[in-house]
Amino acid sequence: MACNENIIKNMANEITRNCQVAVDLEFVIYLIELLLLNPKYGKLFSKTINRNNLQFFVGECVAMLNRDESTSINTLKMQFVIQNNYDKLQKLIDKHLDSINKCLRPLVTEILEEDPALEDESEFKKLFRKISIYIILASGLGNPGVILTLKEGMAALESVFSMDDLRVFVSLPRGEKLTQLSELMELVSGVRLFNRDCKKGGEGIPDLPFNLVDAGKACLASLSNALISVMQRVNTLTTAIEDTVSIQEETGNVIIDIKPSIDLTEENYKQIFELLAFNRQYEVFIRRFLSDVETMVYNGTQYVERVRNVLEELHAAVKYKAAVPVVTVFPIFTKLWQVWRSMQNVMYLVSTVNRLMSILSSIQEQMKIPYDIVDKMLQGKLVVTDQDRMSGRVSLEEKISLGSLKNYVAYNNSITVKDKHVQYLGFCAVCLSVGALVPSNTKVGLIKAKGQRFGFCSVKMAARFGKDPQRYIYEVLEYARNNPHIINLLNIMDEVEKVKNIDNLVVKCLPKIKVLDKDIQTEVHPIEEYIEKNYTWDLWEWKRRACQWASIVNCQTHSTQTIYSHLRSEIHCQTVEPRDKSLQTKKDSGINTAPSNFFIWGLRGQLGYGQHFMDLVEKHSPEKKRAQVVTTCTWPCIEKSTTKENHDVEEN
Repeated sequence: MACNENIIKNMANEITRNCQVAVDLEFVIYLIELLLLNPKYGKLFSKTINRNNLQFFVGECVAMLNRDESTSINTLKMQFVIQNNYDKLQKLIDKHLDSINKCLRPLVTEILEEDPALEDESEFKKLFRKISIYIILASGLGNPGVILTLKEGMAALESVFSMDDLRVFVSLPRGEKLTQLSELMELVSGVRLFNRDCKKGGEGIPDLPFNLVDAGKACLASLSNALISVMQRVNTLTTAIEDTVSIQEETGNVIIDIKPSIDLTEENYKQIFELLAFNRQYEVFIRRFLSDVETMVYNGTQYVERVRNVLEELHAAVKYKAAVPVVTVFPIFTKLWQVWRSMQNVMYLVSTVNRLMSILSSIQEQMKIPYDIVDKMLQGKLVVTDQDRMSGRVSLEEKISLGSLKNYVAYNNSITVKDKHVQYLGFCAVCLSVGALVPSNTKVGLIKAKGQRFGFCSVKMAARFGKDPQRYIYEVLEYARNNPHIINLLNIMDEVEKVKNIDNLVVKCLPKIKVLDKDIQTEVHPIEEYIEKNYTWDLWEWKRRACQWASIVNCQTHSTQTIYSHLRSEIHCQTVEPRDKSLQTKKDSGINTAPSNFFIWGLRGQLGYGQHFMDLVEKHSPEKKRAQVVTTCTWPCIEKSTTKENHDVEEN
């Protein structure tokens, strides 16, 4: 991938600048790394960084972060807080001690590099003071800025480490100095703790045994109340959606079955799915805290008892004695300090849990449950707890049908959904295809696939999964990489990482289109009979009526001679060959009318001999007549010539 650590950091900086809300840069990096597991975004930067692709990706991230009440973003924030601030208890302790040593490293370096002259008493006193300050800070027993605490620390150091010993300390190699400095810290801290128990000191040292037990009980009570509250929400939301997921018999597709009687959309159900995922993640963290705090309280109680025993042993060693051998008492001082340090570590863990719970509670308070939607989903339902849901009854016939499935593991007392071998935290592997976190029923049993165990909420889901496990596993991975808040909730980061370069994990099957030949009897007369009185089949009749209706028949017309009159052409008449008559009631049809055998010449006022009739071609004549030579004048030529001769005679 072309995206290395520096490129991702630059992306995060640009996203942070474009966001309208304040976001943590580290959280943006966490979000980017999850989104790049989706090939929709990951393949944008698989080879080179294109500016258009980068702008598109930045825009997508900004749109996600700018949504005020985004449930998935709040779930990711919770995961980010826990991932960066919480770990196994021993790792947390080691990180805490390393941070203390890192803070004190400059002071330790200064102590180790001090090399005062043997005659310079003031320099040795300064070095002695620095060692006392280091011991107080490293032990966490008070504040060296308080004069009484510093004096007490110097007095305790002087009781086990004289000036002569300091001169020897300066001459030692660096490695031996560091070892002796650590031993001095444990020994002096033990002396101060013993003086505190003897009421002869202990300035700035808290009553850790009492505070530890009290803090542990308070933390347990707070976590228990939070768990009760979140489980009420989880049970309500799970009951609302548990019967909304179904499988199509023909294709095996997992769908959200929305009842027509409920005025809800698929988006409403997806909103509840995300809200349930948020509360489930919150539940997982609270249960983890609760388990760890119970261990802390138990260990704290043991440490308190051990401190009491060590103090009794120490009192017995020094009682009624003016001088005690160093070999006898120093190991007890060291032992006392080590037990006290263990109590400090437990107290640090309890305070860490309290701090993280405060952060998670602030995130949880931002989430609002849409009770109007939930109430519609809960109509006619009784809220069921996870315990009841996971122990639902299975009939004998269903058990027998499941026995034929491949790799089926029957229910017994040793198998529970809390078993670490059950994938997806024990949620139904089929319902997760659409994001519904429905707990599996232990009595249904488990199915083994790809070396893992999967649980199911019903026998139908288990039977369908057993036919094609790989398909439904891929469907869960497809949903997870499109909804990154599910990845860490279900602990499937490695599985999603393996398929990040595959574009389409699942191809949805479409139901077949069924075709059926069927005869249908229609009505003979679907429309009521109606006779139009003014109907006529004759086209010329309609033309005649049109002329009557037109206003032009009431107007007087006349012709006008223009200079373009010589451009007039002879009239054309189009005829239609006769054909067999067709007659159909209420059906438009065409007929041929008898063509005229003559037409009147000169109707348009041409110069000449006036209007006269001209014969046309004979009716149905197959050939046109050829032009004939006129040998005898006919009317009006005879009349015209006679008139002309008379006129000539009169002139003569």
